Amino acid sequence: MSFIILMIFVIVAIFTAYPLFEAFRLTFIKNGEFSIEIWRKILTTKQYLNAFWGSIKLGISTATFSTLVGFLFAFVLTRTQIKGKKFFSTMATLPVISPPFSLTLSILLLFGNNGLITKKILGLQHFSIYGLTGLTLVQTMGMFPIAYLTMVGILHSIDSTLEDASLDLNASKLETFLKVTLPLSMPGILSAWLLVFTNSLADFANPLILSGNYRVLSVEAYLEVTGMNRLGNGAALSILLLLPTITAFLVQRFWVSRKSFVTVTGKPSPRITELVSKPVKVTLVTLMILIIVFLVSLYGTIVAGCFVKNWGIDYTFTLENIKEALQRGRDAIADTVTLASIATPLAGILAMMTALILVRKRFAGKRIFEILIMAPFAIPGTLIGISYILAFNKPPLILVGTGAIIVINYIIRELPVGVEGGVAALRQVDPSIEEAAQDLGADVPTVFKTIVLPLLRPAFISSLSYTFVRSMTAVSAVIFLISAKWYHITVLIYNFSENLRFGLASVLATTLIIIVLAAFGLMRLLVRESETLEKTVSQ
Repeated sequence: MSFIILMIFVIVAIFTAYPLFEAFRLTFIKNGEFSIEIWRKILTTKQYLNAFWGSIKLGISTATFSTLVGFLFAFVLTRTQIKGKKFFSTMATLPVISPPFSLTLSILLLFGNNGLITKKILGLQHFSIYGLTGLTLVQTMGMFPIAYLTMVGILHSIDSTLEDASLDLNASKLETFLKVTLPLSMPGILSAWLLVFTNSLADFANPLILSGNYRVLSVEAYLEVTGMNRLGNGAALSILLLLPTITAFLVQRFWVSRKSFVTVTGKPSPRITELVSKPVKVTLVTLMILIIVFLVSLYGTIVAGCFVKNWGIDYTFTLENIKEALQRGRDAIADTVTLASIATPLAGILAMMTALILVRKRFAGKRIFEILIMAPFAIPGTLIGISYILAFNKPPLILVGTGAIIVINYIIRELPVGVEGGVAALRQVDPSIEEAAQDLGADVPTVFKTIVLPLLRPAFISSLSYTFVRSMTAVSAVIFLISAKWYHITVLIYNFSENLRFGLASVLATTLIIIVLAAFGLMRLLVRESETLEKTVSQ
């Protein structure tokens, strides 16, 4: 165990702390000498301060709405008996399996100034989707799967005997939900909120297109780096985003550490008690259907774009887009699938091991270790890309231009999702189960493989799925790390979109979605659920 802790600590130190140190060092260098001029400018310029508060407001609104929508899907799919659960589950993960700017383009094409719905159908003249409202909408639709994937395993693992006891004591279903189910779900809810909050702060692709006059820090940092070539300013603005993220992380950890959420013991209940009446269930399912209809309309725009010359300009039917896009994107598709397939199992296993260490072990530097694990998810991809170039373009590790640097970026960047899901699930597992196995002579790897991993299967599958998806759809950091030998499909989609070749972009985006959905099905077949952990919902 000491070796495992040391190994993970070294990995995180080399690929998180060292690049961040290089980027941080750059903010205190001007003309080759030490200077605080960059930070003085950042902290006194009204434009940057407005962008900072704009990012926080956007993060809070997106995280709150995404967590509500994600909890809605997770609760209904795990705690009620409805038909079509596989369909709803697929729809709940659909937004995260496409390039992050695809939904923004769909929103603009449907609800923009010249949108199909706003102008051609409704004839609205002064409607604007730009700004905080539009950004919150598109980020919520794009990021609620993060919340769903984090919470679905937690809700599935709750032992219903506690709820049964509450109902036997004459508590209503609503009281049982509010006083038993909801508090036990709180680790997952807080983890989901935190992950969406940090993801929203770090996102620049959507605000770059849809922010209008509304300023956010990630876009300011991106423009400083790519537009002004002021790497120091961009790094400083990106580092500034760590303040709200670390604050939210520490508050969440403090709150969770004060309470016990153990619900999985040596005798798991084989069923789940349904806590909603029929009218409430109909209402919840109706809300899910409305959200799905909206999503389908957005993705329908992408699919329809495959068969028109140029959506929004020339609606003539054509099949040329498919032929041209697949020819030009063949190598990029192969590279992307290869790199994502290598990163996914490594990231999944590393995440579960890290979660086990964080929940079950105490060691020196544990708080720093947690912060380093979370940091890459909070930092804009532009800073990750720049810091990796600064750190790994010289001895002793020269990785720039190789596929390895992209794989490492995938693993480190998406590790927090798997760790958060694993930590939230492990808090529900009674440590005595692992202790009993150790008393019977099982070593740490055996306990991890035969006890911990099966109990964490929902969180493990979520980690694998999310890592693969994000690897396939990454943009911000990867755009700096690609080379002539290793290209990425999302960068190609972004280039097509920027050049108004939306037909070609639609074909590649649709291809990407098909690949990821196929990978989802394959992962669920390869990692089957233990029959002893299966549950059925009873009325």
